[in-house]
Amino acid sequence: MLNSLAYLGFSDIRKIEDMTFAEYNLRIEAHQLKQIKEQEKLALLAWFNQSVQATTGNAKHPKPKYRKFTDFFDSLEMIDELRDEFELDYQPRTQKVKDKKRRDLINARLAEFEMMRRGSHGAEL
Repeated sequence: MLNSLAYLGFSDIRKIEDMTFAEYNLRIEAHQLKQIKEQEKLALLAWFNQSVQATTGNAKHPKPKYRKFTDFFDSLEMIDELRDEFELDYQPRTQKVKDKKRRDLINARLAEFEMMRRGSHGAEL
């Protein structure tokens, strides 16, 4: 209820109580997407401020620390991670999140296999 009052713009407690859990989750997800966009704006400002100064290498041959803005702040990746958390059938667009999702699936299957192996053989081999 507090989140609805603080972040979702509700002021009437009855309207909060009438909201379904699915609607609440959708509203929270939308709020978090807005927050990512706001963070992106702030990061872009920081990017412009630091891009002139941040370098790697030595003093004679400095190189920019970030070649692209997405190296500094990747909103598409953040959106993929957020939507993947809320939406069961969401298909990520960024390769980094696709790879993470694949690693998580492999790890889950490996853990399940280990549990099955222990269950069928008693103690661990």
